[in-house]
Amino acid sequence: MTPEKWDSIQDLDIFPSLDFIILTEHQLSAQFRPDEIIRSGWDFHAVSGAVTNLPQKGYRGQRHRGGLALLTRNSKHFSVKMKSLSGVVNKISGDNCKSMDKRRGGQGHGSGSLPILHQAVTWSLTSPLYDNTIHLTGVYIFPDENQLQDFLDTLIAHSNHPPHEPYIYAGDFDACTAKELENHITTQELRTLLRRSGDINPAHSPAPPLTSATVPAADYRGRLLLNMINSLEFIITNGRFPVPPPTLRPYTFFRKPNTHSVLDYNLIAKHHVPLIQKCAVLRDSLPACVTDHMPIHLHLDLPTSPTKQIKKGKMPASENKAL
Repeated sequence: MTPEKWDSIQDLDIFPSLDFIILTEHQLSAQFRPDEIIRSGWDFHAVSGAVTNLPQKGYRGQRHRGGLALLTRNSKHFSVKMKSLSGVVNKISGDNCKSMDKRRGGQGHGSGSLPILHQAVTWSLTSPLYDNTIHLTGVYIFPDENQLQDFLDTLIAHSNHPPHEPYIYAGDFDACTAKELENHITTQELRTLLRRSGDINPAHSPAPPLTSATVPAADYRGRLLLNMINSLEFIITNGRFPVPPPTLRPYTFFRKPNTHSVLDYNLIAKHHVPLIQKCAVLRDSLPACVTDHMPIHLHLDLPTSPTKQIKKGKMPASENKAL
């Protein structure tokens, strides 16, 4: 995350309507809150990942891999509870944020003895402007790391929020799911959910359902992600609300000279689909010099507090990559 990146985010047409933003792979140490964000009327709640031994390439001399951050607009009066699920080294809380971790800097562990480097953190938001708590889990998958099944099992284990409270996963899963339909969606439900638009490149298909692969690759991650989605009865929102035309595939990642793919996702429980007003990938909205991933804008129509005269809440925006 750099001042230039923050300027580019503020230049987005949808920026004035945003209540919060999720950033992944910010590569900061999570030991300070960037001044340019705080001065803009936003708060910053973040975690960092492990320190890399690669040459320094991060902003402000930081060498932390990955990193997840939630930015909340101060005028929305959010109180935030932050719980680290996996892969966290440092964390910094905003002014109205409470950490739910029992110990600082804990790494998530699976069934083995090695820590899981894949990162996940859940932020639970309350505000006097809205009726219910909103739960957001930011995710960053390290493409060269194993232990993905253990990591996804951790996400499933921490998904037991009250069913009336919206729960969203957002982030860089580095997973290929092509156009595969979630297997819990019935024929009747397809009348309203529709089939999502996805990646049409055959090379970007998920691995077969009965794959025996264990090597960390995007097709294998795609199969495990779909398994998690199906077990929780969640759906992929990007590429679906509305379904974009064939000429505008909802690619979330671009790499020169001409590689496009869908690696980033917003996921929500199927029974919360009626809240969705729109989900759009904002293609080419940020300069290529600041990110090779594209923002996903998810607009939910949330019930507001009966004591307030506000009719609609617009949230969240998930900007799924920061350099």
